[in-house]
Amino acid sequence: MWPFQSNSASSSSSSLALQSESPTRVLTNSEAANPALNPLNPQGLKPCCACPDTKKLRDDCFLKYGSNADAGSESADKCKEIVAQHVACMRNLGFNY
Repeated sequence: MWPFQSNSASSSSSSLALQSESPTRVLTNSEAANPALNPLNPQGLKPCCACPDTKKLRDDCFLKYGSNADAGSESADKCKEIVAQHVACMRNLGFNY
């Protein structure tokens, strides 16, 4: 049951509890682009090609107001909602954005 569960028997009850919970692992961006590993992205889009509509809006906003959204600049206020929409779109496709 790779990579989360072990087939070997363990006498530790905490180890058994961890095995029965079946934790999930976050996919890397390259794994998220693989339709065999990520059912959220059946077309196999790579991060650069995913969410073109929100990506264009985000880029246009950064060009207009600047790209220093993390620095509390004007773009942080003006582009906040657009960036949030793009991040949500990327995450809906399984990317760790």
